[in-house]
Amino acid sequence: MDGGRLEQQVASVERGITFLKQEHLAMLTGLQLEISHLKRRCHELSCEMDSRFPDRNTAEEEAELADRCEAAERLLERQQCMMVAARGELRSGQARAFTLGRSLREEERRFLEELKRRSHKITLLNRELQHQNVVTTTLHHELHAARLKLFQQRQSAGAAAGREEEVRGNEEEDEEEED
Repeated sequence: MDGGRLEQQVASVERGITFLKQEHLAMLTGLQLEISHLKRRCHELSCEMDSRFPDRNTAEEEAELADRCEAAERLLERQQCMMVAARGELRSGQARAFTLGRSLREEERRFLEELKRRSHKITLLNRELQHQNVVTTTLHHELHAARLKLFQQRQSAGAAAGREEEVRGNEEEDEEEED
């Protein structure tokens, strides 16, 4: 049984190999025909190009293309060098910006400390000024009260002197009338 089965598998594999050989031969034949067709078409196109552009020189065109290619490569190299330089400048600029930022923050911190110190001093001076204003106002009121009192005293003294003069004047009149 195993022998018969093995023979069947061998026969099946041989049929598969034969089929693949036929397919492979057909494909090779088709590819050879396609290659022949493409060669003919390439020859026709070359003849057509030669008839259209009789002055065409492929060596010159290739040299021109090679020159253009080299020029493009040189331009690319210059641009890459410029890009490297620009990156260097960018890094340098970033480092300067970082340093300036740090310096600016330090300056801002010192400025805020000075502002705080001056604000405290201004507060103290304002308190002192308010105290002096109170003292000045008090002294002004006391001065005004003293002047008023002095004025009243002078007025009372003037009225008393006026009454004495009036009394003296009346006494003198009385004496003159007696004479």
